[in-house]
Amino acid sequence: MRNLSEIVKSEENKFCLLILLFILMLAFGTCIEPFRPELSKHDQESQLVVESTITDEPGPFKVRLTKSGSVYTGLDTLKFDPITNAFVHISDDKGNIFPLYYVEKGWYETSDKCLYGIPGYIYTLHITTEDGNQYESSLQLMPDVPPIDSVFYEEVKQTHIEEENVYMENWLNILLNSQAPSDGLHYFKWEFEETWEFEMPSYIVVNHGGGEGAIPPSIETVNIDDERRHCWVTEPSKNILVESTIGKQDNKIRHFLLQSIGPDGDKLNIRYSILVKQYSINKELNNYFKILNDVKEATGGIYSKIPGKVTGNITCLNNGEKALGYFFASSVSSKRIFINHNDTKLERGNGYPNCGWTTAPPPPGVVFPIYGTYIDKDGNIMVVYSDKDYCTDCRVRGTKVKPDFW
Repeated sequence: MRNLSEIVKSEENKFCLLILLFILMLAFGTCIEPFRPELSKHDQESQLVVESTITDEPGPFKVRLTKSGSVYTGLDTLKFDPITNAFVHISDDKGNIFPLYYVEKGWYETSDKCLYGIPGYIYTLHITTEDGNQYESSLQLMPDVPPIDSVFYEEVKQTHIEEENVYMENWLNILLNSQAPSDGLHYFKWEFEETWEFEMPSYIVVNHGGGEGAIPPSIETVNIDDERRHCWVTEPSKNILVESTIGKQDNKIRHFLLQSIGPDGDKLNIRYSILVKQYSINKELNNYFKILNDVKEATGGIYSKIPGKVTGNITCLNNGEKALGYFFASSVSSKRIFINHNDTKLERGNGYPNCGWTTAPPPPGVVFPIYGTYIDKDGNIMVVYSDKDYCTDCRVRGTKVKPDFW
């Protein structure tokens, strides 16, 4: 058994060790300095960003011109400012010139709203900015594109982990089959547009009163009128979807995953539709989108892939530097499918799980949208407020107008 002096000495050693650890933490903490890499003048300056695709579908030719933010401005580098005073036109190899005019938010369009590209023609984008810099894209041949074989869906199970609970959820995968001609390698790009019909919850239950010294508890049902409940919403795809026929038997692409729909949200609340568009691209553009996808999916960890520089096929004629973005031309093949909620085993879904309610008026200077009203036991009209505008009206997310294709 240890005597008192040994115990005291042991406790003193522990105390000294804690003090030493604390001093080391302070020393290392004060030695950390923010890393500020040395960048070239070009990398610190904003750059021209170009978005443009022309197809054989009727509609105006469109080009969007914006300006990237500088790394060291302290501003949001992903918030691009529109370029408004540029001269923009597209030419083809047959001598035709199509001028584009500024519309809004950096977008330029041709005055002909029914213009369309012609497969086999070669197109070039020309830009002159307000500061006199001239940009030109590489020559872009508009290729034919084969039709989409099929767009279909499969129900799958996915593992969901919530705290200590592990269970299986029903999901819906939207898939595509396609096939390229057997005359060589082919590269494809897909985009899609989702549209779905949904209804908000028809009512909420307001619990008020109760508690020690309070009025007796009561429950009121507050309905929402049909004008604000039933809508359609349309959203474009956000993912970069590219694939090649390299290594594919008979140049076939099978079970390519376009989209996954889970139990959250209300895409399958009533009826869902997806319109898929298929483009034919070249190897250079395929590599560009691959790099862009790597940048988009980079996590920023120390072991993450270092993304490549995302420059496209648009060059400044004044100094040879590349702009950001890409200009390409392609014919389009499209296919639409519909999925009714009753066609699947997925839950109906609710796009309004986080809507909060209050019966009390909001504080002064705070504006809450009104969900609805009810009449209390004394005959008074009581107003129920929401803390989010989309919780009170489906038109905040969508539209009451049924789409033409519905």
